[in-house]
Amino acid sequence: MSYLKAPRTQLILLCFLISSLLLVAFPKIDILISGMFFDHGFHLAGQSWPRFVHDSVGGFIVVSMASILGAYAFNRLWKRNVFGIDGKRVLYLFLVLILGAGLIVNVILKDNFGRVRPRDVEEFGGSRHFTPAFVIASGCKSNCSFSSGDAAGAFFSLALSLALTRRRTITAAAVGFGVVVSFSRIAIGAHFLSDTVVSFFVMLIVADALHFYMFQPAHEAIEKIPDTGPGTVVSPLPLP
Repeated sequence: MSYLKAPRTQLILLCFLISSLLLVAFPKIDILISGMFFDHGFHLAGQSWPRFVHDSVGGFIVVSMASILGAYAFNRLWKRNVFGIDGKRVLYLFLVLILGAGLIVNVILKDNFGRVRPRDVEEFGGSRHFTPAFVIASGCKSNCSFSSGDAAGAFFSLALSLALTRRRTITAAAVGFGVVVSFSRIAIGAHFLSDTVVSFFVMLIVADALHFYMFQPAHEAIEKIPDTGPGTVVSPLPLP
């Protein structure tokens, strides 16, 4: 697969592997980070700003996709090229959202790993047992902690950045939005650090891989030279 040969891909996968190995080898990292926000309760859970940040994710996805569809319709009807939004870019964004946040995070991970949320484990006043990341458990039946659907929705901003612009400031803002949402979910005991880290890499890899295959320039294609028999010279340039 040509995508796996790209240096950028190898760096992303290496970072994902290293972070996952650290979280598996030292699962108490999750307890330590969540414990920073716990003192006889997750007190930030009673504040309004984490709820606002949480609610902003759904609004962000709806508004951003509605804007994309609106720009696409405008470009089609008036023959314009606002932000270069065409049918392929619309399809790309929907695929990232459906495959990344929808299928992988919310269906495959959340509904099958059964990880209990921090606020429900014994270490933080709950009655359930803590399970490390990537370990299948039975403490939760649905809408479980691993991995974070809210973080995945927020990190959908990475796909928007890839589809519309490659400016570093926009990419940094996209990452920043995901970090803020992740922080808010950890601070109120709704998710562990590893839940948000895995969602970040899932969305990054899905967005980057789809962008590679849907928008990669054709410079990797090797021009096939027809076999016209022995002794025949084929000119690499068209003859006049």
